[in-house]
Amino acid sequence: MPDLVVSIFKLENERGYISPKISIQYIEKGLDTQWTINCGGTRAYLIRFGPDLNKDFGEQSADSHFMVSRITTGLFISGCGLFRAKSVGRLVIEDICFPEMKITTHLDLWTKDSNEQNDEAANDEFTDWYKFICDNVLFRRAIEDAYFALLSPVEVCFYLYRGMEWLLQAADIGWKELANYIGVSFNDIKKFKRHINFELGDRHGIKSGHKRRAIPGDYGPLVADYLFGLSNVRKRVDNSYPGMSPERAAEIVMKAMSFVPYP
Repeated sequence: MPDLVVSIFKLENERGYISPKISIQYIEKGLDTQWTINCGGTRAYLIRFGPDLNKDFGEQSADSHFMVSRITTGLFISGCGLFRAKSVGRLVIEDICFPEMKITTHLDLWTKDSNEQNDEAANDEFTDWYKFICDNVLFRRAIEDAYFALLSPVEVCFYLYRGMEWLLQAADIGWKELANYIGVSFNDIKKFKRHINFELGDRHGIKSGHKRRAIPGDYGPLVADYLFGLSNVRKRVDNSYPGMSPERAAEIVMKAMSFVPYP
């Protein structure tokens, strides 16, 4: 008989943004297990349904956190903002015996009176990115590193460098090609690598102990350029993807950046 696990998360955003209404389903590869994902306002409900699910709360907690990280990554890359997800509850129902289930979740801070057109557009963009990162783990890692870069701006170069390495592997390209996709010269990339590897303590410990300060005017454009390059790398491997303009990349970053990098 099938089992059902419901995980409830609170979505926090220090800029005061709320999640648009998101409703999506995902089937785990190689398993007859289905996720129903409902987000909206400050809540995210993850519903996992399938036969003989592991009843251990530790295992289900880990699986739900893996899934919610895809949601926060998808919200970030689709321009909805930088959200943190905190677990607030979990429910396991075993051996469900009726053939069909209709699941409805109560989403706070979202009503039919809200700007439904914008919600639909956000849902479409989120769904596109969510499906893509679920099927392409290296791109998911690359976007997660942009997410972590904005979450910890003092470490922005560490995360972006690793993100670039994910992109090299994802599309089987070299640094010269990646520079072209980002829109900078190969010499610019080499200078960037030398600077963070040897001149400042961004990736490695150095004798001087110097470390970069988080200045929004510096790290914001870095992340925006990175997202623009990432979108171009995605176009290389995904013919259906129309791409992202530099202005859209900047908009995503502006909506996600903290007002104060040292809270």
